[in-house]
Order: sequence, then C-alpha cells, then structure tokens
Amino acid sequence: MKRRDLIATGCISLTTASSGCLNFPLRENEDKPWVGVSVVADNIRVGFDTEQVFEIFMGQSNVMGNKLPDENQEHHIRIDVSTLEQYGVNIEDLSVETTQGKWGLGPSDAYNNNVDSVDITDGVIELLILTSEDVSETDPIALKLTGYQFTNVESVTEIQYDVQSPEDHVEINHGTFGGPQSGSKCGFTRSTDGEFTLVDPQLLSPTLCPSSIDAYRGSHQNLDIEWLTPEADEVVIEIDISVLDKYGTIGETVIEPLNKRGPSNESRAVGATLDSLSIDEGTISIKLVPDPGTNYASVSVRLSGMDLPIGDPVRDISYEMTIEGDVDETVETGSFDITNDPPDPNSDA
Repeated sequence: MKRRDLIATGCISLTTASSGCLNFPLRENEDKPWVGVSVVADNIRVGFDTEQVFEIFMGQSNVMGNKLPDENQEHHIRIDVSTLEQYGVNIEDLSVETTQGKWGLGPSDAYNNNVDSVDITDGVIELLILTSEDVSETDPIALKLTGYQFTNVESVTEIQYDVQSPEDHVEINHGTFGGPQSGSKCGFTRSTDGEFTLVDPQLLSPTLCPSSIDAYRGSHQNLDIEWLTPEADEVVIEIDISVLDKYGTIGETVIEPLNKRGPSNESRAVGATLDSLSIDEGTISIKLVPDPGTNYASVSVRLSGMDLPIGDPVRDISYEMTIEGDVDETVETGSFDITNDPPDPNSDA
C-alpha cells in the first residue's frame, strides 16, 4: 500500500510496537475540495532529546475526489508551541527548520519539496506548503524544533500544541495512536493534532515492556527495556523468563537484538552500546556500555523459538528483571498475554 493510500483511508501505522486507526470527522459540503492535515509531534525526553520532529501528512479528504483549484493549492499551517513556556522554556531561543523525517516512505531527497517557507515567531511556527491539484502526490514533510531547555517538569506530562490553519479548505485531523497499558510507562499516546508527552527519564524507574505472544504466528516476543539512567561504566540487565515453562518449552529460545526494522545484528540501543546479549536456562543477560554523560538509555531485543502450545489465552504474565549500574534500583515490569489466534476464515483481510 502506498503512503497516499494510507492517508486517504485514515489509518496510519507509525511504529512497529503500536499502531492506530484515526477516525476523522465528517465535513459539511463534502462536494467541495478540502484538505486534511495531520501534525504528529515527537515525544521529548528531557535532558536527552535536543530536537523535536514534526511529521506533516496531507490528504485530499473530500468524498467526491475533486481536484484542488488553483486558489486552494497554498496551505498555511500554524503550530503554536508557546505552551512550552510553563515548563521553563524561553520561546525566544526556539528555532525551526526542515529535516529528514521518520515515517515518510519516499527516498530522503523527496522530503520537503513542497515546503515554500517555515519560520517561528513568538512561539508560533508558520508553515506554507505548495501543492499541485492532486494533494496525494505531496512529498513527505518534516520539521525540527530546537533550542529548548526545560527547568520545570514532572516525570510524565501530556502537552497539546495548538495546530490551526487560517484557510477554509484546510482542516486539522484529530485522532490518537499508541499509548500505554493502564499505569504503565511502556509508550505514550500521541495524536495527529500536536499532542505529545514530555518525559523526564531521571524521574522514572527502569521498566521492562514486553509485547504479547501469539503462539499461532510463531511465538516471538519483543522486549523493550526503557528509562534507564546509567551511573556506572556498564549496565547489566537480567530477565528471568522461566515462567514460560508453565505453558510449553523454551529450551530452544533464541535472543537477538532489534533495530527499528526488526531483528538485526545492529542493536536498537539508545544512549548506550549493546556490549553482549545471551540467554541461558531461562535467563536473558544484557550488558550495555552507556554513552559518556548520558542521562538516558534503552535497548530492545527479540525472543523467538519458544514452543507454547496453549489452548485458551493466558493473561497478565510478568517476567522478573534485575539491573546493576543504574541510578534506580527499583524496576517495573509490564505484563503481557499469550494467545493462539488462527486467522478468521470468514475474514476478507
């Protein structure tokens, strides 16, 4: 499926760990051409992230499929980020420019070709996009906001930027995707209209975030270890997965690193280097070497090869995890389910 098809149908999947369908409201006068715009802002990890990336997705959303007339091929988007002032940010220090995005499916040199101008004044980003009559052919657009320094934050804060357009033919899409389990720190909800989460890693405990296991589809599982605050030259993590012995056989289980595109010899480690990774008798051992001066690290790995011949689903399973070399000795472990769901033979999917 092409990028333009994803946007036109109103369902976009932005990460391997979480995805969501965004249901956009109906509009009056559906026979008139109009454009739906989604603005997805990166979450910010205080003291670690030096830039916040905005991905802008455009789609012609009127049901009649009319082409845009000449007078509707300029699209002004305003993103008011001045709310950052209440968290200690001096908005006069902020700057914005185009950048390489994360979710666009075109080649890197295709980014931002439709951006005519972008600037920021008094905490308001002004973006002018020029398109042809067919908005679905618009290249991916990404901006980055820099220059912020936070002085007044809590562990987790949801922030909503005000995203608007002064033009009648442009509407901002409203929808959310992702999000944690209740009480969990395993991911945070974002939206298509400028909502994101501000996180201070030093105020969170190290957290194990396991994905659910579908025994029918191969019994693999991703494990994300989040919110590490290293204090030593190395961080040693051990995860006991022997609880799976209750539901099958794990003697042939394989552990390997993840990158953003799935299993790979290149690890998906942030703020650190993966020094070693092994599994022995139901215990996973991970050694990280933190980057100099970092206040945050995380790593993601994948388990595969388990034989879990369950019948009914098994709910709320938890592993045990210990960590050495982190500021916080307390750890949190998210729970997961094991299911055995063959595809529905009556489904059209």
